[in-house]
Amino acid sequence: MYTFGEGVDEIIEDKIVPEICHLTSKNYSIYNSYLLDDFLLEQLEDMSPECQSFKCDVVHYAQQHAARIFVDVMNATSFREGVEVVGHELSRAFSELNFCTCGREFVRAIFRAAPFYNANALYTMTDSETGGYYKIMRNVDVKSLGKVFDQLIAGVCASGGEETICLDSIFDVLAELADRYSVTANDWDDYSDAESRKFEKQQEKRCDAFFGVVSAFQKASDYDFDDLDPSDGEDFWEMMFERLGAGSNALYCAKGCRKQATRLYPCCLRKMMENNKIWDNVVNFIESVYHFYPVIEDDVYFPGFYEMDADKSEEELADWISWTVPDNLREKFMRVVHGAKYCEGKIVRCYN
Repeated sequence: MYTFGEGVDEIIEDKIVPEICHLTSKNYSIYNSYLLDDFLLEQLEDMSPECQSFKCDVVHYAQQHAARIFVDVMNATSFREGVEVVGHELSRAFSELNFCTCGREFVRAIFRAAPFYNANALYTMTDSETGGYYKIMRNVDVKSLGKVFDQLIAGVCASGGEETICLDSIFDVLAELADRYSVTANDWDDYSDAESRKFEKQQEKRCDAFFGVVSAFQKASDYDFDDLDPSDGEDFWEMMFERLGAGSNALYCAKGCRKQATRLYPCCLRKMMENNKIWDNVVNFIESVYHFYPVIEDDVYFPGFYEMDADKSEEELADWISWTVPDNLREKFMRVVHGAKYCEGKIVRCYN
């Protein structure tokens, strides 16, 4: 049995296990807790009876398996093998911990409690200055972010075929991509040092590598990463999604590679990508962060009673807080994450 060392094991056994497994909202005090607070405990205690032990089960599962999993990943002889190890272990954990039911309830409880989190750990992490945490968590749309995670868990837990869940299918895709990455890395020097465009085109037509994806990404626009950065707002993200979308299109839609593209497109993943509840809530969260950003950056502050100073004019501030994600920007993003949907001509078939 592998362990992380006596120091780590002692902390888990002597500190973490007693708090996670035995602390309740009834015996809680600020003196006997570090990670949990009373409101968070109340939310966790509202989980269904079958899931009451979930948080404790997770700690014990990590005690038993985390070190071994780390060693197995580090001992993997290829990128693909490492991905397969992670996928196998996650699938096993999902099953043994009943994550699709209890994990989903746990995440809901965490997000309900997040705006009110007041454990001692918060003061340690924020150096005793917690005002910023509460200002952010009470003003950004944490509820929508929680719904995103809830729908993602529902998606990965959906059926992925015979006696499997979509998580398994997703890791099958990642293993296929790991193979392509390895092939690309091994043959990259020949491609980048090619003396003829003919050889480059031959490499870019390969279905077992990313040369076509890289070429499409580079040719998508005249955008230079040195020209813009995320602070430039929509211009940056439009250019970024345009390039990434071109790469995604090359991955799924390349002529002569549709058969290989199907292996990257499980039907459960297609359903998850088509779930607008996920993306609507992503948009809600992004808009809330954008509206609050001037406060985060101290462009807007209150030096005194009913006094507000701002580095923006009233008109600029009004425009800022009324901003919404443009439809074209959302579509460009969807072309990145769901490239198979936007192929021209013959559609990419998904597999069960």
